Amino acid sequence: MLKKILQTLALLACCQLAFAAPGQAAPATDTPAAAVQPDEDAWVARLTAWADEFQIPEKDLPRNKEALRNLRKLDLDRVPSDNRNLPKITRLPPEIGQLQQLEVLELRGNQLSILPPEIGQLQQLWLLGLRGNQLSALPAEISQLQHLQELDLGLNQFSTLPADIGALQQLQRLYLTDNQLSALPPEIGKLQQLQRLYLDGNRLTLPAEIGQLQQLEILTLRENRLGALPPEIGQLQQLKELDLFGNQFTTLPAAIGQLQQLKELNLGFNQLGTLPAEIGQLQQLQYLVLGHNRLAALPAELFRLQQLQSLVLGKNRFTALPPEIGKLQQLQELVLDDNQLTALPAEIGQLQQLQYLTLESNHLTTLPAEIGQLQQLQQLALKNNQLTTLPPEIGQLQQLQYLNLEDNQLTALPAEIGALQQLETLSLRENQLTALPAEIGNLQKLRFLWIGNNQLATLPVEMGNLQELQNLLLENNKLKALPAEIGNLQHVRELRLHANQLTALPATIGQLQYLQELTLGNNELAALPATIIHLHKLKGLTIRGNRKLQFTPEQEQYLQGVSVYR
Repeated sequence: MLKKILQTLALLACCQLAFAAPGQAAPATDTPAAAVQPDEDAWVARLTAWADEFQIPEKDLPRNKEALRNLRKLDLDRVPSDNRNLPKITRLPPEIGQLQQLEVLELRGNQLSILPPEIGQLQQLWLLGLRGNQLSALPAEISQLQHLQELDLGLNQFSTLPADIGALQQLQRLYLTDNQLSALPPEIGKLQQLQRLYLDGNRLTLPAEIGQLQQLEILTLRENRLGALPPEIGQLQQLKELDLFGNQFTTLPAAIGQLQQLKELNLGFNQLGTLPAEIGQLQQLQYLVLGHNRLAALPAELFRLQQLQSLVLGKNRFTALPPEIGKLQQLQELVLDDNQLTALPAEIGQLQQLQYLTLESNHLTTLPAEIGQLQQLQQLALKNNQLTTLPPEIGQLQQLQYLNLEDNQLTALPAEIGALQQLETLSLRENQLTALPAEIGNLQKLRFLWIGNNQLATLPVEMGNLQELQNLLLENNKLKALPAEIGNLQHVRELRLHANQLTALPATIGQLQYLQELTLGNNELAALPATIIHLHKLKGLTIRGNRKLQFTPEQEQYLQGVSVYR
């Protein structure tokens, strides 16, 4: 009996020791010292109880000591959809420090507000994921994680970082996005192995010590209200990607030109009125985003960027492009939407690698003939300009797949439009077209054709040659009839004909075996062809606004399986 009493007292003493607050002495006991040595299995029981409380399955956290001692990865991420119904973890037990072999600890999407000091005992840890918790501070013991390579503290409540962060000498990736940081400690400069630093969504200014991060390759500072960069930014000789999107920059330091390895620079959504000449020194730059600023001109030095592949200048104040634009021989993407351009220089045709050209919402009235020299062009967006004609050279764009000419003042299309053999999407909505050239039937790969809101009275019979067409949108025109060849469009799924002047439909419309949506509202139809019942895949039919329209009994029965909008 005495032996059992002593064993019970020893177990109680062990528990008291385990739950004593850090730095607090264990409660005194009269039991002999030899009897109160902690039971080595007690921490396993406590860790198991914690795991059961938060429904952590045994496959993630084993329940025996040997497996726990050898555990290398513990994934308690609550972000994936499979885990969202599991209870959020609100605390980590001190016993987490017993997992001496742990290398990866994922705790994203929980409700942790503090970390136990014992986190510092995880000496083999190289990844610690804490994104999406409620943390506002880190224990000093975080500095003991000497093998840590990746630390994710994004989407928490940090307003400051401890100086101890500088002790993580092996850290390569540090995520601090979406916190409340207003400054970084000078010790950030001690992270000599840091390669990626993500600081988006804070309220930061950068310390001069940022320039000490000699291995840094990626630095993101989106939406931080930054108005200036320290000149030390130029010391980041390995920097390849700098993201400053959504700040308050009006100028950039000349030191920006020292970033000799920089490949991507995002300055979109700032207040830049000018760029420093030194930007022309970025000889490795491939992607330059300057959209949503106040730029009206570019420095001549910018056109020395011989590696530039993407130049985004949308939503600025450009009224013209300089002829030097033609020097950017590697350019593949040029975005100039929402400016005040009235013309394009002939040198635009020198951009032999250009694949994407966006010129929407400008004041263009014509296109230069040299546009036809863009032999690699795949997408040309010209929506919302003042174009009245297209040059015949448009037909030379043999790789063009997408052409958007919506909301212009076109009255006709050149016959050369039919030479665009790769064209898949053609949008001509909101123009003043009265007819289409017969050559439109040569567009053998066309899938989407939108000609709504024009002045079309007829369609060429060659329209029936568009064998790949899936969407034919002809609403708000002046069509009185459709050619019988419309029935050849075997792949059409959507046919919009509302707001025309149709009095009848050809019987061949019943051949459109894949048609799902047919809009006929606001025409002058009195009857539908008997063949309408052959449209076996039809799901929606709009007929409202045809006051004289009547159906046969057979059609009425057929339409019971269709959503009809009368």
